[in-house]
Amino acid sequence: MAGGLDWDRSLQNYVDRFASIRYTYASITHTRAMISMTSRAKEDYLKAIYELEEKVGVAKTTQLAERLGVRAATVTEMVQRLSKEPDRTITYKHHQGVRLTHTGRQKAIEMVRRHRLLETFLHQTLGLSWDEVHQEAEVLEHHLSERVTEAIDRHLDFPKFDPHGEPIPDADGNMAVMPQLVLSDIDTGSRFIIIRVDPVSSEFLAYLDDLAMGIGTTGRLLSKDEDHGPLSIELDDRDNAPRKTLKRQIADRLYVEAL
Repeated sequence: MAGGLDWDRSLQNYVDRFASIRYTYASITHTRAMISMTSRAKEDYLKAIYELEEKVGVAKTTQLAERLGVRAATVTEMVQRLSKEPDRTITYKHHQGVRLTHTGRQKAIEMVRRHRLLETFLHQTLGLSWDEVHQEAEVLEHHLSERVTEAIDRHLDFPKFDPHGEPIPDADGNMAVMPQLVLSDIDTGSRFIIIRVDPVSSEFLAYLDDLAMGIGTTGRLLSKDEDHGPLSIELDDRDNAPRKTLKRQIADRLYVEAL
């Protein structure tokens, strides 16, 4: 009987130890997953703040919420937490918006570089359309090492712009100055070439495809309503119904150079 009891105790100890190991492993796995999710969320916030700063000078929480697809209260909670972290990537003041610190800006530019290189790689090398690459890059950018980033850059021969005309930062964080002239700003009768679209969304890019318009499209502004109404343009591509009428909110998202 004593031998059987010892065996039962040994078995129970083994079962208890195994259960403890499983619990510890599950806890570690959960913690790693939470850290990974937090790290990804932080990278998404830094990139979104950077893009808003570049466009309007300061990132408001309402703008961040719209850009990231989350509630304003969620943004406020996150930026408050980020502003208190030891690495100090952002500053936040209630009703004054969010700004990147020098450290935060460097991290954000690294994310922008990965994202735009990935978009270019997916488009040029893998053949994905320009309205597909943004969402794919949003996922992949968080898992790209510096070594792979540099390899993609070399493979693409160090591109300066992504498929949407956005400048790609180089390894030192330098990039071309973004054009600020939109189609609705040029004079009637002027010729133009589309060099950037912003903001990027799959729906907007697919709409431009339907109009046979994209980066490099050239044409002439025929007329525009001075009261923020529609514009009439004529494209140089004579095979695809060259005359188009664009709503002002569409023309305001097409960045051009005058020819």
